[in-house]
Amino acid sequence: MLRKMVCMMLFLVLVASAVGCQQKDSTSEKDGGSNDKTVANQDGNQSKVKSIKVWMPPFGSDSEGAMDLEVWQQMTKPFVEETGVKVEIEIIPWSGYAEKYLTAITAGNGPDVGYMYLEMIADFIEMGALAPMTEYVTQEQKDNFLYDEKGIMKGEQYALPIVVGNARIMYYNKDILEANGITEIPTTWDAFVETCKQIESDVDGDGTIDIYPFIQQWNEPQIGGLNEIFYPYLWQSGGQIFDENGNFTVNSPEGLEAAQFLYDLRFKHEILDESVTSLSESDVIDKFLSGKVAFAVISTNKAQKFADAGINFDYITSLTNKQRGTFTAVDSLVMLESAEDKELTYQLISTVLKPEAMEVFHNMSPFAPITKDGVYMDDERFKRLYDDDSDALFSLPPVKGSVQIYEYLQKNLQLMMLGEMTPERALQGVEEYSKVVSEQ
Repeated sequence: MLRKMVCMMLFLVLVASAVGCQQKDSTSEKDGGSNDKTVANQDGNQSKVKSIKVWMPPFGSDSEGAMDLEVWQQMTKPFVEETGVKVEIEIIPWSGYAEKYLTAITAGNGPDVGYMYLEMIADFIEMGALAPMTEYVTQEQKDNFLYDEKGIMKGEQYALPIVVGNARIMYYNKDILEANGITEIPTTWDAFVETCKQIESDVDGDGTIDIYPFIQQWNEPQIGGLNEIFYPYLWQSGGQIFDENGNFTVNSPEGLEAAQFLYDLRFKHEILDESVTSLSESDVIDKFLSGKVAFAVISTNKAQKFADAGINFDYITSLTNKQRGTFTAVDSLVMLESAEDKELTYQLISTVLKPEAMEVFHNMSPFAPITKDGVYMDDERFKRLYDDDSDALFSLPPVKGSVQIYEYLQKNLQLMMLGEMTPERALQGVEEYSKVVSEQ
């Protein structure tokens, strides 16, 4: 595994060189080096362009992405009408998302505007693939954006958040708690352990589990699973994944406390059943939907699904150890260095981020507003997350090589929950690997 990851990082170095060479040629091959349309950008300068290519992930309910295309076309329509420039929108599946960007950019076929989650961005900045937008962001926009500081890296505005939310919260089944005589919802680690121990698992006495006090997805293949099963407890312990210099800091007293807590839930308290080592995220959601789970950390966008299934649920934002802490997404729009007219490309980004455009997006996929004048269109029950509990919401830091480190961390923690590694050895191994990655 270590050798594989090192090879991957060496490949990224080669890719960076290739990207740098490609960017010296400002003429897009797909346009044949010519253009038949001249438009004025925001400051009145003339710019020859035919189209701007945009990549977005799927948010709509249809698997083909038709709903997404319709929404993005509606959001970009004012830009098209004002400039006459065609916007080519492509919906990129989540599976292998970062790899698709890497492959396309390497081949010179990447987009002009992309949608990236924070942990992707640092590697693409390092490659020279992303263009800073600092000079284009107006003071009026800065005053209105709520999360623009999260897109500042290396002193430049490399990203502008478009999706902030979908926090991972602790859901609980009210009917199960009531059936077990539990009237006080636990908020601390210790209280949570004691409450879970009060829940009768084998209801009918046949020796099999009927009710799961708590459940996690320790066989989830995607590294995003750590957003539910590990990072919240790290933050609750007062720990962090990386320090301000990009050094991996999970192998710390705080990180060990979080790992030990989860290990003890499995092997000491026996609250987490052995079956969790074979569960994926979708399995956890299905089990909560079946009404057989008392507590589970799941994203807020599943709440309506639970309500439609008749689950009598509520939630707490986070448990508390030294502090509260849980994951929230911060996904952003970025501008590629290969964009032919960056000022015009930023004009498109600005159009998409306007409140009227974001209302169109939030009608399809509700999230919290990203601007002060935006309208809250997410589930009302989660409004307090952003109004009152924002101090408990954490996002992943943009650090070079972080995706590879997250993959290694996930595998070691999975081995820990299988009983094949101690918490100490699991975290020590990731720290050793992180140093190899940082030296590349």
